Amino acid sequence: MQILVAKKIGFCFGVKRAIELAYQTLEKSKSENSPLVFTLGPIVHNPQVVRQLEKDGIITINDLKEIKKGYLLIRTHGVPPLVLSDAENKGLTIIDATCPLVQRIHKIVTNLKKENYQIIIIGHKDHPEVVGIAGYAGKDHQVIEKIEDLEKIKLDKKLGIVGQTTLFIDNFQKIVLNLIEKAYECRIYNTICFETQARQKATLDLAKEVDLMLVVGGKNSSNTKRLLEICKELNTPVYLIEGAKDLKFSWFNLKKKIGLTAGASTPIRITQEVLKKIKNNK
Repeated sequence: MQILVAKKIGFCFGVKRAIELAYQTLEKSKSENSPLVFTLGPIVHNPQVVRQLEKDGIITINDLKEIKKGYLLIRTHGVPPLVLSDAENKGLTIIDATCPLVQRIHKIVTNLKKENYQIIIIGHKDHPEVVGIAGYAGKDHQVIEKIEDLEKIKLDKKLGIVGQTTLFIDNFQKIVLNLIEKAYECRIYNTICFETQARQKATLDLAKEVDLMLVVGGKNSSNTKRLLEICKELNTPVYLIEGAKDLKFSWFNLKKKIGLTAGASTPIRITQEVLKKIKNNK
């Protein structure tokens, strides 16, 4: 049995930056004898990373009401501006670990809103990144996940269009083409992360040549789910696992080539542990 690894795995730069900021903040808080560092929601969508951060002293909360003082790390997905102002009013020290590419979307949306464009966000309505973007977009914004959603929404003549960073570029393009037909004027920004696109292509290429794919990453991770969907669309047998403990060797029966890929928030060591377990038991 041959095991092939996708060309693009390991942390993306946004996740790497967020984790570095988390540990820098933790060290600073300890030097001040005030080890109170919080994240509002998981800083990234990977359970192993979150557990390790919590073990090292960073506390995950779900509501600002849970804390009165300390450092507040803003997750990679970003938050609505109202959350930032609430945190400032509480006197919290804000460390913004929002991915720079998501921050770019916030700026784009803010400028489009000033120019009286109706903001269209192509993405998943309940995803924290989209919730954060929507906070900058004004009351008349719309979130579109699939073409069918266009039948249910009211569109203005001037549209400003952005996309969730982890989308399929093909899905983004299809919805954009439909929006163009319905609007007098469109401003379109391709805000899909270039690293996301590279990982999706690497997964697509690998899934075409193997008998089975393993996608390693958090089950709540949007970019990891996209990798899973790519494999399913090719009808390549695929399993999403969060680590080596989830492996079942019955999956490999009669399989000659196994492909391994991973989400952008999956630590390289987790992928290596999966690879090692497969090699030691094949």
